[in-house]
Amino acid sequence: MQLVVGRITRPHGVHGEVSVEVRTDEPDRRFAVGRVLPTDPAAAGPLTVDSLRWHSGRLLIQFAGVTDRSQAEELRGTWLTLDSAEAGPSGDPDEFHDAELIGLAVVTTTGQPVGRVTDVRHFGQDLLVIEPELAGSQPSSAGSGPSGAGPAPTGPAPTGPAPTGPAGRGPALAARGPARGAPHSELLVPFVAAIVPEVDVAAGRLVIDPPPGLLELAAGEPGPAGPAGN
Repeated sequence: MQLVVGRITRPHGVHGEVSVEVRTDEPDRRFAVGRVLPTDPAAAGPLTVDSLRWHSGRLLIQFAGVTDRSQAEELRGTWLTLDSAEAGPSGDPDEFHDAELIGLAVVTTTGQPVGRVTDVRHFGQDLLVIEPELAGSQPSSAGSGPSGAGPAPTGPAPTGPAPTGPAGRGPALAARGPARGAPHSELLVPFVAAIVPEVDVAAGRLVIDPPPGLLELAAGEPGPAGPAGN
């Protein structure tokens, strides 16, 4: 599986440098001089890092063979990737690479099957994308037992491979899914300790303790009457 480490946003100057939107916690390692980076689309690469520098908080990279602004412009919007096998596990027990979460079975604290994690989205907080266990039916959102406690990048939703920065469980925010009444094929659940108290990668399981109504809200199901949120 390919993980995103960055995205080329635009050319910088006239000599082929590009500005890179960083999607990794280890930019100096992932973009080290001489590093060969696969790309999405694949036809844009692979790209070899010739030099890098930081300028006004932005990472500027010169890739081998890219020597003028026209060539740099052709790379605009290109995703820079890394094979998930190279990422290695996170050193923090409350942080997980997207690739570790994708594929995990999801159950509630009462043991009720919910579905399976198919993606992780990053909208200022981390959201688990869950394919429901039974197409067309909604699992109950009522959970029991204590909520877990414990120790969650900005930017557009990735349209390429999954980001390589580990997902962390931080403060909960409201999940928002499709418009109410629309057909749904996925649930969006905030990846926060209060809602996801247990992640067992080795067992292939993730436990959620959703507050009442969360799963219905995430899937766009009608809920109690009240003011519409934005």
